Amino acid sequence: MTSPFFLSTFCCMDRPLDAALETLAPRTGHVEIVADGPHDILADPGVCSCYTCSYSVHAPTSEINIASVSERMRKFSVAVLGDVMAACAAIGARHLVVHPGYAVYEQVRDRSFTSLLRSLDDLSHLQEEHGVRACVENMGSWECCHFRTPTLLPELDSRGLGFALDCGHARLNGNLDAFLATRQCCHVHLHDNGGTNDDHDACGSGTIDFPSLLNLVPSHATLVVETRELVAADRSLTYLSSCKNGTLS
Repeated sequence: MTSPFFLSTFCCMDRPLDAALETLAPRTGHVEIVADGPHDILADPGVCSCYTCSYSVHAPTSEINIASVSERMRKFSVAVLGDVMAACAAIGARHLVVHPGYAVYEQVRDRSFTSLLRSLDDLSHLQEEHGVRACVENMGSWECCHFRTPTLLPELDSRGLGFALDCGHARLNGNLDAFLATRQCCHVHLHDNGGTNDDHDACGSGTIDFPSLLNLVPSHATLVVETRELVAADRSLTYLSSCKNGTLS
């Protein structure tokens, strides 16, 4: 039986994309490409065709902010996501995980949130254009970030956008159970922490109850291990496969 647990290239950011895929493809049937830094698929999407695994893509985060109060920067960020969606379509990736952006200054948070809503409208149109589902990810405990609680979920649902549940981020905000109770996620990032830092540690090494979590996520959700280190990714695959409710197929 094929494992339902997949891997993100986040654990291989110390090597170029071709080397990361060479490392991860034998371990899993599906790889999520973090399209940032050395794994920028806009630079060379053709490398993905060398492997038989399927793909999802995590949008770049280092230079874009879809909640920017600068309309020029917001539009630029959305345009980059449109380019990445086109690359997703070219490699057959059905999901693009997107961060919801941030407001550096609390004084402009309301304006920033309004910008985010405009970007969600744009993402809804882009996913129809490219046939790639945009899945917006909940953020961790950084106060500048939007979407730290389930309150944004109705905005995603009303636009036909997906929800990518990051279980480690939700654990930091103390609302993992609340997110799981919505049964709304179509994509899940699996990693662990001690409840205070966004460690992206091996599943089973921290404070998250993964057997319960795996029993609550929708059966259609894509489950992607997103650890910082390759050894933690391997440990996570072993641990998750041993969980009582780990086989979701």
